[in-house]
Amino acid sequence: MRRTLYLLAIVLGLLVVGALNVLAYSTGTRNLYVQVVLPVTMIPVLFSLGWLLSRRPLALPERLMFFTVNVQVLAQALLEEMQRPALSGGSDLVYWSVVVNVMLAYLLFPNREAGRYSAALFVLSVVVPWAGLALGGGAVSADLPRVQLTVGIVLLFVHALSWYRGQFEAQRSEVRVMAQLAHTDLLTNLPNRRGMYPAVQELLTSGGAALLLDLDHFKRVNDTFGHQVGDEVLERSARLMEAQLPPGGKVGRWGGEEFLMTLPGLGAPEAAQLAERLCQTFRTQSMVGVGLVTVSVGVTLARVGETLPALVARADEHLYAAKHAGRDGWRDAPLLDGGADGSVSAFPDV
Repeated sequence: MRRTLYLLAIVLGLLVVGALNVLAYSTGTRNLYVQVVLPVTMIPVLFSLGWLLSRRPLALPERLMFFTVNVQVLAQALLEEMQRPALSGGSDLVYWSVVVNVMLAYLLFPNREAGRYSAALFVLSVVVPWAGLALGGGAVSADLPRVQLTVGIVLLFVHALSWYRGQFEAQRSEVRVMAQLAHTDLLTNLPNRRGMYPAVQELLTSGGAALLLDLDHFKRVNDTFGHQVGDEVLERSARLMEAQLPPGGKVGRWGGEEFLMTLPGLGAPEAAQLAERLCQTFRTQSMVGVGLVTVSVGVTLARVGETLPALVARADEHLYAAKHAGRDGWRDAPLLDGGADGSVSAFPDV
């Protein structure tokens, strides 16, 4: 979009310069600014036009056009003061052009760079008119210092606003990062327990299923291969779980080697099928340097209006049943009277 805007501005500028020159020649008016300054400064503008059309980066033409516009403004100020015996209200336009260019600098460039451009442009906008008066032999009007002082105050105000905006953006970015860190598990890049609370709350409000997953014998992985390998297993497991998520589902690291999956709107059969797919996925995916790491899953339906601890406690009970039944599987109900198979698709306890 910026490239398109620059191209349109250049085309419009070329048309204006052409029209001004035609008007000057047709009326016989001698205007050095229109007949000399503008055509000469069109050379870098034409170079910028070619650069933009070649789809190359914008940094060079942005700076080149910015400096070209400033040269035009300062040249106009010099010529006006050389040709006028005393400053009149008409020259205010030059100084407000300086203000506009400075504001443009703060939009285009980093704050510190724009500040340097602003200071340099202000100094030149003060020196050049006085030089024009000296060269033209004109009398000094009291308006000149007044206008220059006003522009200086305005530029200081613009710089202060830009500095404040930079500080505000930096603080807001820092807050965003801190919020992300507070709700994200840095190892797996999944939501942590706190980051999962909104998803669980959605289940408790609208209904759905929850899966509590635990990597089997994970302590043995850490003890045998080291914690670095254990971290790699956790990362790989997180990616496998993410790959199986249905639309609207969310998975997070609940703690240690436990993960919680929320599935809004999912019923008992679909949740059971997903649990089976997860177990099957882990059975067929070898972890680098470790081999197979299986997973146990506790499946439960959310009861609308219940509390988070109640939901998680029930899912944990079903997970314990899957562990007790031999791991590498899922359960949607606790083991009944010590029976070997606690998988009940009807969810009798919900």
